[in-house]
This record gives sequence, C-alpha cells and structure tokens, in this order.
Amino acid sequence: MKNRIIIIVFSVVVLAGVYFGLTKLNTKQEENNAQVNEQIPIFDVEKDSINKIEISTPNHAFTFYKKDDQWAVAGMEGIKLYNVKIDNLAYDFASINADTVIEDVSDNAIFGFNSPLGTPSVILTDGSKKEFIIGNKTPTGGAYYFKTADDDTIYTVYSSKIESFLAPLDTYREQTIAKINIEQLTEIQIKRRDADIVLRQKSSEENKDSLTSLNAWKMLSPYQRDVASYYFDSNILQKIGDINVSKFIEDNPTDYSKYGLDNPKYLISFTEKDKSPIKLLLGNIVDDEIYVKLHDEKQVYTVAYSVFEYRDIDPMMLVDTLAYIQMIDTVDNITLKASGDFYTFKIERGGEKASYFINDTAANEDAFKKIYQQIIGLTVRGIVTEMPQNEALFVLTFTFNDNRANDIIEGIPYQDRYVAIKINGIAEYYVLKDQVQNMLAKVRQFAENPL
Repeated sequence: MKNRIIIIVFSVVVLAGVYFGLTKLNTKQEENNAQVNEQIPIFDVEKDSINKIEISTPNHAFTFYKKDDQWAVAGMEGIKLYNVKIDNLAYDFASINADTVIEDVSDNAIFGFNSPLGTPSVILTDGSKKEFIIGNKTPTGGAYYFKTADDDTIYTVYSSKIESFLAPLDTYREQTIAKINIEQLTEIQIKRRDADIVLRQKSSEENKDSLTSLNAWKMLSPYQRDVASYYFDSNILQKIGDINVSKFIEDNPTDYSKYGLDNPKYLISFTEKDKSPIKLLLGNIVDDEIYVKLHDEKQVYTVAYSVFEYRDIDPMMLVDTLAYIQMIDTVDNITLKASGDFYTFKIERGGEKASYFINDTAANEDAFKKIYQQIIGLTVRGIVTEMPQNEALFVLTFTFNDNRANDIIEGIPYQDRYVAIKINGIAEYYVLKDQVQNMLAKVRQFAENPL
C-alpha cells in the first residue's frame, strides 16, 4: 500500500514537471517568434514628403518627380505613366523595414555591395536625400541584402519590396495606349493601300428617316450604303477594345522605316462622341506582334497582331447586300417593264386594311408580299467599274405615299454574267444575271396566278 502511494505521488510530481517544462518551452517559442516577426525599421517618412525617386541599376537609370500632383520622368516628359504604380513605389520607399540584421559581416564579398544591383534614392520636399544600396539576393532567394549609404549596418529585406526598386521604367508606364468605349463610337476608319473604309453611326434624324432599322451605321467610303448589322457587329465592333502594349520599342526614333511606319500599311481611326479621333498607324509584323504608333506621338510600340484582325476586312462584306430596298409600307405602286411585258403592282390602303393588285387583278396578300421580296431581293455581287451602255433588261418604277419623287431602277447587262443596277441614273453595283432572270420568271408566274 505504501509503495502504491509513493508511485502515485512520484507520478504527480513528474507530470507537474512536464507541464511546467512545456509551458516554459511554449513561452520561450512565442518570445522567439515575436522576435523573428518583429520588423526592424530602416527608413520611415510620410509618402507625400517624397518629391523625387531616383532608380539606378547597371542596366537603367531614371528619375520620377512630382509635377502638378502627377509623376513625370525627368527628360522624358512625353511618355505616359501609370501614376498609381509610382504612388505605390513611393509608399514602398516611405516605409522600409528589415527582416533581419546581419551580425556576422566578416566576409563582405558575399553581400554584393562592391557591385550593387541597384543604388536607388529619394529626395524629400525639404531637399534632403536618402540613398540606399541593394546587394545580392540571400541564399534562400526570399530577400536581398540591403543598406543605407550613410550606415554600415547590413539588413535583409523581402524580395517583393526590393524588386520594385530595381524594376525598369516600362514597369511604370501606361500599358494602354488607347482607351476605346465602343458605346460612344461615332466613326471608324480603316485606311490601307487598297481601300479607305469609313463607317459612321447614323444620326437620330437619319435613323428616324431610315428605310430599315436593321442597323444604326452607314458606310461613307468606298461605298455609300447601310452597313450590314450582324457582320459589322461580329467582325468589327465586338473585336474593338482598349489597345494595350506588348513591348515599348523606342521613344524618340530617328528612323521610322525600320518599323514600316514611315509609310504605314494601315491607319485605323476611332472617333468617340465629342472627342478627337484616336489614330493608330500600323507597320511591319514581327512574330505575333505589329509595330504601332499613335498618329500625333513619337513612341513606337508593339501590339498583339490579333488586336487588329479586322484590318483586312472586305468592305463589300460590311454593307447591306440588297441592291435596292424600300419598306413596303411606303410604296403605293410599282411598274415593271421587261422584254415586252408590262406589270403594274398596286396597294390600296383603307384604315388598317390593305388590298393588293397586279394588273388590276386582286392578289393574295402573302403571295404579293413574297413577290415584292423577290423584286427588292437582288443582291450585290460587286462594284461597277465602267458605265454600261446596253439596253435595259428591265425597268422598275416605284411610286410612294410620302410625297417622295419616284425611284426608277434599271437593270442593264454588264459583262457576261451580271446586270448593273442603275438607280435614278446612277449605276454603282451589279448583281447576277441568273438572279434577275429568276426574279422576272417569278413575276410572270405570279401575274398568271395571283391568288
């Protein structure tokens, strides 16, 4: 019994000792961790007291300075900077803390201060200057050796902080050279050696008076026609966005020919409401990029080739391909003369009802509207390059109910396979002869059986 009591007492003493030891060990560990995590201040000022930032490495040197609350680069004031990034750089300089202090400095060579990676400095609003020296990376790669120019104390500072002190100028430049809001676009121009395509958004008046509401854009050059909505949206509008730089090539080139920008292959222009046009010149292609400059600036950049994939678009694909279009609601009468035949199409309206006739014979409404679609459904296949002199295959005369003058549409043989469409004396486009002959055959059939 006595032995059991002794064993129990001994066990309690041992457990108490273990508990006390673990408690002391944990306390010591927490103290050590607190020492490791405690930041060691090297430099601390208000961010707004920094007036200049000088970055200097073996590869580059530049100075940021404050100008009207914006940052600029000394001697390169023309370049666009991303001010937020430089503000962040100023914050990095304003508060520099060390991870550790190096106590064993017997072998100075390992720190790299004889051949530093960088010697940045800041100049404060009071005129004072603080210089720093960046040495090698630490063996683990997570920090750099670091010191101030006026103190021999050597620190380690986290890489994420130091690498902003070593970054090249391009890191702080505005990467977007053109911001484009497609909702505000009013005009687009694609000028190249074989075409000058000008597209303009219709005014509210033009939209109100438009014969079709299929599209709010029109082409001014090389053709004067409404733009085909779906093709335009999917092949141009949806491809347009901010123009971002791939590489900054040269800021003050003396020779643009090496980039193909002395005689650019393309000029692409975007005009937004109440703003001046943004004009981009496109030069040579290198790998998957293309040389670009803004029309009124010196700098040369590269931009991803795919950004301008619409640059070679066929203007004919952009326009409404119907040779002539009129909404049936505006038409009262149509006459058609072709190969000795003569047809009169008439619509008589009374209130909300309408009656349809061909050659004074009542016609089925659906059948009448289908043949109307055949008449105005001739599709453009190309541009007339020489005025046709042949006798017309057909002549259509449209009479309207809105006090407009009549439209006269003539179909004149053009080359072997085509028919030029002359609208009120002007022939701009041609259609397939087969399509014209098919239309005339359908009209003949409808006249024979209009119900």
